[in-house]
Amino acid sequence: MNKDIMNAIGFSKEVKAVEKGDCPFCGDPIVFIEFRDNLSREEYRISGLCQSCQDETFKKEGQQ
Repeated sequence: MNKDIMNAIGFSKEVKAVEKGDCPFCGDPIVFIEFRDNLSREEYRISGLCQSCQDETFKKEGQQ
């Protein structure tokens, strides 16, 4: 995540959450053992999202 870009486009609150170790979507603390695979860990590195928010954000069509 590029903090300068994220702050410049108005995502300061989300950047602070990630820096604190929290998910920028739900605000829950990040628990690294919950990431189920390398792809999920890589997505966390990019977005800061917890596994649950990744699942919700990237669910496949037809899933609820």
